[in-house]
Amino acid sequence: MKTEHELDALIAGLSAELKPSRDLWPELEQRLTDPEAMTEKVVQLKPNQWLSVPFASAYVASAASVLFAVTLFWQPATPTQPLVFNPQMLDAETAIVYSFEQAKAEQLASMKAVDPVYADWQQQLAQWQQAIAQVQMALKYNPNEALLLKQLKQLYSQQQNYLQKVVQSGLV
Repeated sequence: MKTEHELDALIAGLSAELKPSRDLWPELEQRLTDPEAMTEKVVQLKPNQWLSVPFASAYVASAASVLFAVTLFWQPATPTQPLVFNPQMLDAETAIVYSFEQAKAEQLASMKAVDPVYADWQQQLAQWQQAIAQVQMALKYNPNEALLLKQLKQLYSQQQNYLQKVVQSGLV
């Protein structure tokens, strides 16, 4: 078949109803009314002893005892040294995010008032955050991609520069 038109013509030539070559009802009627044929088809289900109530209660009891023993003897690991955040010990993305987010928090904390020129500063920061989130999502699939890390750093830098202008506008 080379075209859809030929296929449509063949489909149109088919009859709407298919009729069997012989009458099937007598065989079906005999199977439906014959009680012996019906009982042959019934499957006898045997109860599974492993799923019975005594075994199920034994499973629950053993699981409870294991859970009790684990909670009784569980001792969380206590660190010997206090945990100090070291950005050099982390991957590049986390180090970038940590350093810029820390600087952003300091800038936001030093903000006193905002010049009306920057009235939409929160919306602007939200747009940068969306762009940063998209780059971070791409970094989840390719964590060591240098261009993505550079783009992340540039976005944070732009955001930080804008925020610095907003903060300085309130000091004047």
